[in-house]
Amino acid sequence: MDRVSDLFALPSDSYDSEIVREGNDVCHRLNLPEHVRRIVWLDRILWHAFDSDECFFHGRDGLFPARMKGRLAPNEWRPLIASYKMFRYIRRNVPGRVLIMIPVTFLTLLGAGLTSRFLGADFGATFGLLLLVIDGPLYVNLLTQGRKMLKLQADLLAARAEGKEELLSVLRKIQGFGLSDVVETERRQLSRHFSSKPSLSERIHNLELFNEQQVSH
Repeated sequence: MDRVSDLFALPSDSYDSEIVREGNDVCHRLNLPEHVRRIVWLDRILWHAFDSDECFFHGRDGLFPARMKGRLAPNEWRPLIASYKMFRYIRRNVPGRVLIMIPVTFLTLLGAGLTSRFLGADFGATFGLLLLVIDGPLYVNLLTQGRKMLKLQADLLAARAEGKEELLSVLRKIQGFGLSDVVETERRQLSRHFSSKPSLSERIHNLELFNEQQVSH
């Protein structure tokens, strides 16, 4: 049964209405529940800033970057919607953060314990802290790179559903707008490596590595 608020969550204009229709059609093609009822345009929600090449779905609302409204035709949102939906789908099938953290924590404690036994408690404690300093960034990098790889994999699955050239065309079009968030992301050096989100260039390169036969089978 629909919530009372959902009964009034109608698209605000014809552009939004078309995106709602396209979004639900994408869900149907991917054999996922069709529940998009409203498009909300915003560039930031709490601490999260929306990038120009992404969209999210929360409940029955589609959350899209405000700076992108009207820049893409409604049907051009299809591959971006498909990529997000596939990312959410495949993310459920990979180990969670806790499962990844367990072996890292175990190895750290084991190393500190063995050091304490053979070289003394003080040295063991120091060695344990050193391991935590080293393991911390490695753990963060493991999580962020894993998430990034899932998003790139989702792009390939979206290309399979909506067409490789269609997704490439949209990504290149967004890149061509020269929007500030895109430019700033491309300029990052070390911080880009620790980011959980691939840049537009990385998404485009990832798709260009695969020919039509690899993507479609």
